[in-house]
Amino acid sequence: MDQQAATQQVAAMAMMAVEKALDDEIERIDNMGEEDFARIRKARLEEMKAKALEKEQWRRNDHGSLAMITDQKEFFEAAKKSKRVICLFYRDGNKWCDVLSTHFQVLAQKHMEAKFCKVNAENSPFLVERLNIWMMPTIICCKDGKVHRQFNGLDEIDPSGKFETASLEFVLHNAEMLDDTPLLDSFMSKQDEEEDDDDEY
Repeated sequence: MDQQAATQQVAAMAMMAVEKALDDEIERIDNMGEEDFARIRKARLEEMKAKALEKEQWRRNDHGSLAMITDQKEFFEAAKKSKRVICLFYRDGNKWCDVLSTHFQVLAQKHMEAKFCKVNAENSPFLVERLNIWMMPTIICCKDGKVHRQFNGLDEIDPSGKFETASLEFVLHNAEMLDDTPLLDSFMSKQDEEEDDDDEY
């Protein structure tokens, strides 16, 4: 048997295995009784209730908007109350701090799953020293009450500073701070549409 025939035989066997698995799953679904459907419905309802409770908890902890934190006590309380906290340490008059602050406002509204906040570094010397912040702006990401990631300046986002909110969303998603990337998905979709339009000419 030559190489091509062997490859085709392996592919055919793999396809048969996939078809059998699909047939088995279809048969399992066809043979489900009322008790099985009731169990699935119950599990789904429990999942929906848990999600609703989680969203309510987020609202109570001021998720959904960019919060101003004025002292270290407030910062540590936020890190305890919320599973994920994304905090911008800024200095007044710093152009890039202002740029990030604008992006944070957009992301806070889009991503209820994380608490977005900002701290004036000049008014919080204790926090700056404790968190080893040495550059402005700095983003501190806390998960489950502990510092998970730290972004000093814009190097890991875009050193030019000329980036879309979607770029920051992508970086924070990769850092396991955001569940999904709706802004990036929308941006990429628009890019694809523009490319398709260009191809038509």
